[in-house]
Amino acid sequence: MTPHISLLALAHAAVCAILCFSLINYQRDGARYRRWASILSYVMIVASGGVVIRVFTGSYVDIDLAEFVLNAALCAGVVAMRGNVSRLLKPFGVQSKDKEEHPS
Repeated sequence: MTPHISLLALAHAAVCAILCFSLINYQRDGARYRRWASILSYVMIVASGGVVIRVFTGSYVDIDLAEFVLNAALCAGVVAMRGNVSRLLKPFGVQSKDKEEHPS
């Protein structure tokens, strides 16, 4: 017997699955390696993948609309940046120390 899954829960799982998939499939293509961005991406992959698993196992029962909207906005940003977390945070002034010391 499977638990009842609401439409909001399915939408939330879909958004988190897209977010997880976008982050997993990021290709650096010569971009500079940044440890903080890799760690942040890993945490986001685990968290978003965990949401998908928890929704489909029935252990994620209270899904808030505000949480869904925040995850959808984060997903849209990550997809727009093609999975590049450092480009996503660039408008907030997050840069590596190398770039500050050696302006180009």
